[in-house]
Amino acid sequence: MDDTNQGKFLRWEKSGWLLLAVLTVGLRFFHLDAKPPHHDEAIHGHFAWELLHRQSYRYDPTYHGPVQYFILAGLFAVFGENDFVLRSYSAACGAVLSFAPLLLRPVVGRGAALAMGWLLALSPSFLYFSRFARNDVPVSLFTALTLGLVWLQRKSQRRLWPWAGFFLALHAASKETIYVTGVLWLAAGLGLVFWFGPAKVLAWWRGFWPRHRRQLLVAVGVFALVCILFYTVFFSWPQDVLFPLKALRYWYEQHKMQRVGGPWTYHFPRLLLYEFFTLGLALAAVVRRRNRLAGPERFAILWGAGAIAMYAYLGEKVPWLLVHQVLPWVPLAGVELAYILAGSRRWLAKSLVALGLVATAWSAVAVTFIYPTIEPQDPHAELLVFVQTTKSEQALAREGVKLHRHAPEKVFAAVEGEAAWPLSWQWKGLPVLWSLPAAEGAPPLVVADPGKLEFHKRVWGDTYVCEVIPLRAWWVERWRGVKGADVGRWFLTRRAWSERGSTDVEVCRLRERSTSGGT
Repeated sequence: MDDTNQGKFLRWEKSGWLLLAVLTVGLRFFHLDAKPPHHDEAIHGHFAWELLHRQSYRYDPTYHGPVQYFILAGLFAVFGENDFVLRSYSAACGAVLSFAPLLLRPVVGRGAALAMGWLLALSPSFLYFSRFARNDVPVSLFTALTLGLVWLQRKSQRRLWPWAGFFLALHAASKETIYVTGVLWLAAGLGLVFWFGPAKVLAWWRGFWPRHRRQLLVAVGVFALVCILFYTVFFSWPQDVLFPLKALRYWYEQHKMQRVGGPWTYHFPRLLLYEFFTLGLALAAVVRRRNRLAGPERFAILWGAGAIAMYAYLGEKVPWLLVHQVLPWVPLAGVELAYILAGSRRWLAKSLVALGLVATAWSAVAVTFIYPTIEPQDPHAELLVFVQTTKSEQALAREGVKLHRHAPEKVFAAVEGEAAWPLSWQWKGLPVLWSLPAAEGAPPLVVADPGKLEFHKRVWGDTYVCEVIPLRAWWVERWRGVKGADVGRWFLTRRAWSERGSTDVEVCRLRERSTSGGT
C-alpha cells in the first residue's frame, strides 16, 4: 500500500472508530432506565445498596461474585441510587468491550480489529445484556482483555502477562462462569496439542517457558491475590478463601436439579435468530482459511465449539449465557468481515453482508428498544427477554414513590410474596412494611400474592379497592408444530407464535385514593 492509500485508510480507520464510539455509547446509555428492573437486577441493586449503607456483604454463590457489588456501591455513592446507575456498570463494560479489539490490531490488522468492534457493538445479545445489571457482559470484557493481552504479548516486548492475570481475576471474582471458561480453555489447549502435534507443541513450550516464566508466575500471584481480597472482603471473612469449593458445590447442585431448566437445544434458536451474522462470518472464515489457520484461530474454534456444547449440556438455561457462546467467534468473524469488505469485487459476499447487517440491526433495535419487556396482552415477544418485570409493576412502583413524597414520615405500603422483588429495590430505604399488616390497620397500598388478602378484605369491607396486575411475564415457547413461515413472520414482526404467561399480584388501594385519581 503506497503512502497516499495508507494515509487515506488511516483516516477512514480513525473515522470508523470515532463513529463506533458515538454509536456504542449511545446505544448502551440511551434511555437506560426505561424498562422496569428485572428480578435479578433488583437483587443486585439491593445487595449493593446494603453494602453501601450497612457495610454488609459476604460471598454467596447464589448471587455470584463480589466485584459487581463493590463497583455498584461506589457508583451509588457518587451518582445516586436508581435504575440508570444500576445498569451503568454493565453499559460501560459493553461500550469498552467494543474497543477491546484494539489490543489485537497489531496481530490481526487494522481492518479486522475495527470489524470486530462493530460486531460487538451491534450484536443483539451483547447490546441487550449491556443494558442489563448482570455480570455477563462485564466478564465478557474481562475475558476479552485477558486473551487480547495474551495474544498481543506475542508481538510486544512489554510485560503484559500480569495485566492478563489481573483481568482474569476480575472475571473470577465476578461470576462462576470462570470455572466453565477455565475448563473450555484447558480443553482447547489440549486440542491444539493434537492439532499441531505433541512434538511441535513441546518445541514451542521449550522456547516459551524460559522467556515468560517470571511474568507468568507474577500473573498467577496477581490472580490469586485479587481473588482472595475480593472473596474474603479484604479478609473480613477469611474462611471464604475456600470460595472455589463453595461455588462449585452450589452450582453443581443447581446443574443437577435444573432449577432454571430447559431442553439441551435451548440456546440454538437464540444463536441462529440473533447471532447468525457473527456465526455465519466465523463459519465462512473457517471454511476459507481451513488450511491456513493460525494457533489463535484454532484456539478460538475449539473454545467456541466447546462453549456451545458445554452450555447445551449445563442445566441452567437462561438467555444471558448466550454472550459466553458468541464471544469466541468474534475474532474469526471480524477477520472475515474485513476480508470481504476490503476486496474490490466480491459483490455477492458484500450483498450478503449488507443484508445480514440490516437484519442484525433490526434484531438489536427490536429487542433493546421496541420490545424490551413482555406483557401478557401484547402479542410481541423476544427470545432474549427472560421472565421480565412488566410495565404495570413499574407503574405501581412509581405510585408508591409518589405516596411517600406526599407523606414521607408514614408507612405507605405493605408487601408480601412475589412482589418483594423488585419492590425491595424500587422502594429501598422507604417506610414499607415487608409483611401483611394487621387487617384493621393497613396502609394506603397493600400488595400480595392473589388469594392472600381474602381475610383482610372481609375485615376492610369497602374501604379498599383491589385489582390483580401482572408482575412478571414471559413467552411460553412452544416449538412443536412451528413452521419456518411462523419463525420468519416473528423475525419481521416480533409477533410470538405462542402465548405469554405471567405471575400476578393483587394490589389494594384505599377507596378514597382510587376514586380521587391518586393512582
